[in-house]
Amino acid sequence: MNWTYVIRCLLMLSAGVALTACEPYRQAVADSGGNLPVPVETWEGEEEPMQNINAIQNEMLNEEERNRAGWDNRVGEGFGLWISVAGQNLRVVENCRVKWTIPCATAFNGVGARVDTNQTPPGWHRIAEKIGDGEPEGRVFRSRAATAKIWKPGDETPEDLVLTRIFILEGIEPGINKGKDAEGFVVDSRERFIYIHGTNDVERLGEPSSKGCIRLYCKDIIRLFDEVPVGTLVYIDPDAGPHS
Repeated sequence: MNWTYVIRCLLMLSAGVALTACEPYRQAVADSGGNLPVPVETWEGEEEPMQNINAIQNEMLNEEERNRAGWDNRVGEGFGLWISVAGQNLRVVENCRVKWTIPCATAFNGVGARVDTNQTPPGWHRIAEKIGDGEPEGRVFRSRAATAKIWKPGDETPEDLVLTRIFILEGIEPGINKGKDAEGFVVDSRERFIYIHGTNDVERLGEPSSKGCIRLYCKDIIRLFDEVPVGTLVYIDPDAGPHS
C-alpha cells in the first residue's frame, strides 16, 4: 500500500470539511415564495410594526343577524352598514364580513320613528346624500350648511353640534321609517333630519345620548365618508330600547 498517497488524500478531505464549516451562507437558490417571511406593514411615524386595523377584523355577520334583518336579500355579498342600538356601534360590512367597527351613539330616548320623539328610527335606510367633502375636522354645520366655526377638543358648548361630515339618511320601509305609519303619524327619517354625523359630545359615545341621529367621532366620520358611497344601505338594528 502506498501510504504517502493515502495520507495525502486524508489531508485533502480534512481541508474540504474545514472550508465547508467556515462558509457563512449556502449558495443562494431560487425560492417560490413559500418560505419567505411575510412583510410586516409599518405605518408612517411608527417605530414598531403595527397591524392594519382592517386586518384585525375577522368577524362575520352571523346567520341570526342576517335573517333578522333580511340582509342577504337586500345587501347579499355587497357593501353595507350595520348600526347596533344594543352594542352602540357601527359596523362596515362587505360580503357579510365586518371590515371595521366604530363606537357610536344613538338616541337617549330609545328606538322609534315618529316625528318629534327624538328617537332613532329602526330598520333599513339608504345614504341619500353626503355633505362636507374637504371640510376640516371639527367644521360646524347648521341646517346642513357649513359655518365659519371649527370646534376643537376642549371647546365647551352646551349645544349638540353637527360636525365635520354628514350622511343624510332616507328610510326605505314605508310605514316604518318612510312616509306615515298606520295611525297617520309621520315616521319619515328624511323629514325628521336623521343623520350620521360627527359630534362634540365624545364623552358619551358608546351610550344612547343623541336626539335621534347617529353620532360618531370626527375622525371616524371622515374615514367613513371617504369609503362609503351615496346609495349605500344602512340597517339600524332595533334590538334594544323602547319602540313606538
